[in-house]
Amino acid sequence: MSTEASYKLMSQTMDFKNLTQGHLKVLMEQVEKLNFDISTINSAKLVVHETSHYFDHLVTLSGQKMLVQIYNALNEYESINDALLRNEAKPDAPNIIRFLNTLKNWNHKKFATELYNGSHRSGFQNWSYYFETTTDLDIFNNPNDEELLTVTFKYHGIPYARVPFTIESLWESNAMWAEIIYHFDLACKLDTGARAVEGNEMDRKYEQYLYNPELFVYSVAAHLISSFFKLGDIPRIFCLSKALSSISLNLPFRFYREIKKTNGTVFNGLVNRLIETANNLNPTFIFLALLENIVESGFDINDLCSEHGFDVNKILAINNLPERLVLNEEILREMNELSLQVAGPHTELYSFHKNLGLKYFDIFGIEGGLNQHPAFLIALANNSQSCVFQGWDEETVEEEESEAYKRQNLFEKVFNCMTT
Repeated sequence: MSTEASYKLMSQTMDFKNLTQGHLKVLMEQVEKLNFDISTINSAKLVVHETSHYFDHLVTLSGQKMLVQIYNALNEYESINDALLRNEAKPDAPNIIRFLNTLKNWNHKKFATELYNGSHRSGFQNWSYYFETTTDLDIFNNPNDEELLTVTFKYHGIPYARVPFTIESLWESNAMWAEIIYHFDLACKLDTGARAVEGNEMDRKYEQYLYNPELFVYSVAAHLISSFFKLGDIPRIFCLSKALSSISLNLPFRFYREIKKTNGTVFNGLVNRLIETANNLNPTFIFLALLENIVESGFDINDLCSEHGFDVNKILAINNLPERLVLNEEILREMNELSLQVAGPHTELYSFHKNLGLKYFDIFGIEGGLNQHPAFLIALANNSQSCVFQGWDEETVEEEESEAYKRQNLFEKVFNCMTT
């Protein structure tokens, strides 16, 4: 499966293999005129999808904590490199090791296991799930104090695949929310005939995404919403998933002990144990707690809505958490307190990204743009100085390599050195 675009965690860049700056320029003109065109839907979906990852990295508490680890590791790498050039003894690398261990927990795709290769059909009614935990291993294959959370997909009761449930799953769910809602809003504005054709194409495409076993590791959050709320409505599945993901990615650790204990009717008591034993941020544990408490409350998905969209305060209240404005203040305070422990040449770049994240969090808060048109992500990409366009046209050939392109290449080389 070819990748048309990707988000580079190390350099905070959005890499578009087949797009040029011209594609973004056209999209920005549409945003400024509030006149979106179906002919640009493919480039628009790529941009909002990858920019959602960029947003979650800079504009969530968990993403900001990862940012600190990345730049501590980068500065430490430079310090070690300088020592080696001076023929000094190689210093220890605790920050690089800490970052690589965190990154290992960020994406456990290699732990995905195919259990059955028979045929299957889409539809939430055909699938069920159960969770397990195993002792996780660090980069040296030693047991650490974390638990690896896995979900087994069952098709008509037959175990089909086992995949990890990670922060990357939440990021991907948020990115698919941006892509789907952008597409859905545009399709609704088409003439009746064209709207029906586009609607059918959307259903086919996104059901294919949800029920492609190769993508289960990314679609876990949406599957859980679909299953426990018995929804076949793809846009609403991803809206609620976005709401729960955004809260989970931002919730400060001190509120982990305050979240309402579930009755264990959905996840068989697993959630309470995971949260009680957690010793640092783990947004996937919170996602399960939020979901289980909502299901146990008896609330229908419609009960979580207001005239402006999904009501985050209702979700927070069900879980005995403070209202969003209180949490926003606490999250901003924690973000402001974050700082690097290792000085070095990349500190200024860290400060730029940290402050940009603070600025956007002050605007969007814990909701993460949930009830806004995803086109705001196009404007964010345009202002980011973090887009890498690798598509070809005459203007691209004449342009010099961008700073984002140089940074992406440099940090990928550094990362390769860290892991060898």
